[in-house]
Amino acid sequence: MSFTKKVVQRDKRIVIQTCPKTTTDEGEVTETAATFAKGWAAIEPITAGKQWFVEQSQATTTHKITILYLSGVTSRMQAVWGSRTFKFDSVSNPVEANMEMVIRSTEVT
Repeated sequence: MSFTKKVVQRDKRIVIQTCPKTTTDEGEVTETAATFAKGWAAIEPITAGKQWFVEQSQATTTHKITILYLSGVTSRMQAVWGSRTFKFDSVSNPVEANMEMVIRSTEVT
């Protein structure tokens, strides 16, 4: 029996951003994105569905983003590819080998 590893083609140039929350003098909480890193990624859709927020339907799509290992990436970040934004839900380091990272994300619509 032969085992082969699926080759992931990282062909999308993304910007990984931090999303620190700040509080204004008026007490409003805002998020201001700042560039953390740029790199190549594979972006694959996982699921699509609908969520209901205060009687309004909103489409949601989750994606798997695969990048080369990058220290410091956390689930409090997001990725931007063109005009699309992906909020990170979880970040994993498969087999703890520091070779690549698999990020589960939700696309912001």
